[in-house]
Amino acid sequence: MAFLLVGCETINPIDPIAPEEKLTLLEGSNLDSEYIYWYGRHQEIEDSQYFYYTATGFKANFTGRVVDITLSLEDKNNDIYFSVSKDGSDLLDDEVIILSEATQSFRFSFDTYGDHEIKIIKRSEPEDGITSLVSLETNGSFNEIVDLESDAPHFLIMGASGISGHGALGYPGQPRTTENSSSLHSFGYLSASHFNGTYEFVSNSGWGLAFGYNDTSGENNIYKAYDAIGIDSNQDIIDVTYDHQMIPDVIIINVGGNDYSAVINRLSGFEKDQKIQEFKAMVAAFILKLREDAPEAHIFWTMTDGSLNGTAATQVINLLDPDDLACVHVVVIKQVGDDGDLAGAHNHASYITHQKSADLIIEAINLYTNIQ
Repeated sequence: MAFLLVGCETINPIDPIAPEEKLTLLEGSNLDSEYIYWYGRHQEIEDSQYFYYTATGFKANFTGRVVDITLSLEDKNNDIYFSVSKDGSDLLDDEVIILSEATQSFRFSFDTYGDHEIKIIKRSEPEDGITSLVSLETNGSFNEIVDLESDAPHFLIMGASGISGHGALGYPGQPRTTENSSSLHSFGYLSASHFNGTYEFVSNSGWGLAFGYNDTSGENNIYKAYDAIGIDSNQDIIDVTYDHQMIPDVIIINVGGNDYSAVINRLSGFEKDQKIQEFKAMVAAFILKLREDAPEAHIFWTMTDGSLNGTAATQVINLLDPDDLACVHVVVIKQVGDDGDLAGAHNHASYITHQKSADLIIEAINLYTNIQ
């Protein structure tokens, strides 16, 4: 059971114990340095590190007993939930903190003065608000991170609500909230976690590969977001190109449902057929772009059984050249209510369904790759 840290009690300044030459405060350029390991995409703006996508965050190592972490929230639509790992504890089982104010500090205390690790990962979505890391401070000193994850497989996870854990912790009949939603309880993250992989999300509820609820015109879509640093809380793509500094070993995609439900299924005749062809063309373009950017990666295109978008994508995938087809795999995952399991909130998959879908993806990864 996770613990909620929701209070806003006054945090007294830390009394430094470390010698003056030790680094007790991380801010500015040190927030993107050898003292912090980042998961997912981020950028520096005015001495803070902004991070937009879900399942994005950081870890730091320090010698001390206490660490204060200050976060910022702009253009808020909802409270932002983060999962916390202390000294390697499971992100799904440890503390949960809630960012609700424009600037908020959280104190984390450990039982002993010694070497410790703190990891904080956002589990809410871009649409909920823009988040940034302002500073970290300890009563000891921060240590350079030895990159023990350099050999870990890197997972690029892209899609919309399904892969973002929309409503995964909720129950039938409930609306989606940031409390009952978590990308860390989604099949994408669970698959990466199984292989002790690093992870990078490009996702937001309602978005389509070509067009979705966010923008039926297709001006803002997942295809375009792939090359950008993030999505803001107005659901616009941030006009900053991402440098793809981490090349994925595994790419998990779950997208297309919104293309159909928001646009294609509302049309008929020639107009509908035209939009289907546009969607298929985008599937082809997306896969070929990913193959060019990450030629060694295996792409796992997930779909629920019989879905129109999944069927259309499969038709495209089956037309790939043999060299490409060898690295692109369709995985049929569980849909809402399969096996008699209850739905989550907002008629989306529950955590148990996400776990079962992750098992199917893990099985496929074991089948087609040598990742251990």
